[in-house]
Amino acid sequence: MELEQKDRIKLGLAIVWLVFTISLASWWLIFGLRQADTRAVHRMLVTEGAALIASLIIGGTALLYGIRREWIRHSAVEEFFAAFTHDLRTSLASLRLQVESLQEDFREKGEENPLLERLVTDSVRIQLQLDNSLFYANRRNGKLFIERLSLRRTVESIAREFADLTVSLDREMLVLADARALEVVLRNLFQNALIHGHADAIDIHLIDAGGSKVAVQIEDNGSGPDTDATELGRLFFRPTSRSGTGVGLYISRRLAKRMNGFLTLSRGARGLLATLELQKAPS
Repeated sequence: MELEQKDRIKLGLAIVWLVFTISLASWWLIFGLRQADTRAVHRMLVTEGAALIASLIIGGTALLYGIRREWIRHSAVEEFFAAFTHDLRTSLASLRLQVESLQEDFREKGEENPLLERLVTDSVRIQLQLDNSLFYANRRNGKLFIERLSLRRTVESIAREFADLTVSLDREMLVLADARALEVVLRNLFQNALIHGHADAIDIHLIDAGGSKVAVQIEDNGSGPDTDATELGRLFFRPTSRSGTGVGLYISRRLAKRMNGFLTLSRGARGLLATLELQKAPS
């Protein structure tokens, strides 16, 4: 496992401090010995100087060891959390597939089961929370696979998971993005519109942003944010007691940035307006 940049900076500063203080103490000892005019003073300087340098070496070594142990512990927690979340997500996907199969069986018989409908909705929400957790755990080490994706196909796939939302896209566009990351961003925005904005419709418009960029404007007809929209997406920011933790929008912003784009949030004409800028795929 390689040290991350912040860990390397901490380790480097600790090493610089250790070398500087030991060098300063050694220079002080040598200078004092040169100025000593009696054997007693000479012996005292040697004893005290050696004790000072030894304490600096022991303290600095303990500091370096502590930094290293903290990095190892932090990495182990991240790896465990990522592995646990991944395994749980696999089990949840299997459960969701079985529930959807049962739902289809009921529909073929002309029956509706509200419990199954609610179970499907809850499984989508839990899967989204797990995806956010997985991306958060791997926010430093996780790799994205950028490929050509059909925006219409991705939007339609995610929209099928939100039966209470009517989603419209004005035109097709091929973009360069990571498939899972783009799905997580859209799920978070749709979930936010449905749960917090109480929206029932989402309109998506594509605007050429110049060059190889395209701006995907996602606007819902909900009640809009209860606070300044620019504050949304800040980790663990809760404008009201009914608000979420902000992890979903925070992860969405991070993922957009890692896909060479960005995500901005503002108050639209009706509800929340999210502008997702992505790279257009070459023709």
